[in-house]
Amino acid sequence: MKLRQQVLVLSIILLLLVTATGHASEFRRTFLLEAGARYEVSVRIKTALQDAPTLASVYIHNEHGQYLRSTQLSRSLAGPNQWQHISTVVTAPPGAHMATVVFTASEGVEMEWDEFNVRRVELDLADEKLIEQGLVYTGLIVDARGLNLQRGMSPKVYSESGQLVYAGVAVSHGFLQEAGVASYGQELSPDLLRRIQPKDTIKVSPLVVKALSLDGNTESSVTISDADAQSVIDALDTYDFLAHYAVVFLID
Repeated sequence: MKLRQQVLVLSIILLLLVTATGHASEFRRTFLLEAGARYEVSVRIKTALQDAPTLASVYIHNEHGQYLRSTQLSRSLAGPNQWQHISTVVTAPPGAHMATVVFTASEGVEMEWDEFNVRRVELDLADEKLIEQGLVYTGLIVDARGLNLQRGMSPKVYSESGQLVYAGVAVSHGFLQEAGVASYGQELSPDLLRRIQPKDTIKVSPLVVKALSLDGNTESSVTISDADAQSVIDALDTYDFLAHYAVVFLID
């Protein structure tokens, strides 16, 4: 991708800026989408705790209120009592009409928030600039908890229709021995997030998908929905995190 930048911020109705403050353990906003467009959603948050974890979840629905897709971003807040901008990027799939973003703190932790902002962006940026600005997914999280997924040397991800989404077949022998084609863990810990953290950047933005079942031929591979498979493919058009084997499986 060429080293040039073109970020379009629409100042009309597509740009939503809410300047408000409040205290709660959850912050929620709903906004309209245009199918095929990409939006950066951010809010400024602080808590009284050191390294308080927060979860940003985005739920996308069509005009009839039917659920289409969701993404999640987990991050620890600086602190205590330090303002930090938390942002995530939403790409509206076909049929999308609205999205609800929910920023959640740990149970019993109250957070203070302000400067909620939604902006539509059009991108033509170098990979490093995209990562620096937090405008791309940097890795894939496959939530396979509850399926008894087994660790494997060559785990694969398939779509419901049988499309191979990830296999890591081009990995070198040295990288395979040292890091493997994926990492495993029970929770999305800081160590696991480093698997999907590009070098020389603190930006980590995972695309989270839910495994529906184990693949029929092995207990170390999974099947995801066709919609989630398309989300992965769409994300790779901007930044190919699978080429960096930035994949994590959450297991029991």
